[in-house]
Amino acid sequence: MTIINRQDGFSLVEIMVVVAVIGIVAAIAIPSYLGIQKKTARSEAKSNLEAISLALEGYMAENNNYGPNQVYTYSPGGAFGHPGNIENVAKLGNDIDYNYSIRVTTVAGPYFIVSAIPARGRVVGDIRFSIDSNNMKIPVNW
Repeated sequence: MTIINRQDGFSLVEIMVVVAVIGIVAAIAIPSYLGIQKKTARSEAKSNLEAISLALEGYMAENNNYGPNQVYTYSPGGAFGHPGNIENVAKLGNDIDYNYSIRVTTVAGPYFIVSAIPARGRVVGDIRFSIDSNNMKIPVNW
């Protein structure tokens, strides 16, 4: 009778190789994923600025002004209103994402400027977007 010596399971070396491979994949994938999230937030902020700008132009066509001299701010978790038939300017675009705050400044010139400001404050690499009543689009790198 021969006794067969069987060893089930993994050795410590095999487990360490798997952990190293997972670490390398994570080191590559996580920064890439965060970069894609930042690009998505930027494009959403741009589309929201366009929608708000169009709504303000519609308001101008009906009322011959953009409203009183005032600054309206929408921060994530809050809302702001606008005079006249535009109840909630910030909701005219997609739902405002949590990466940008929206600021609408109206001046009785008539003039307006709509800005998307990074909500988490001034971070290197973030971009502040603006569009005004002359359709001038301004990305500002911080």
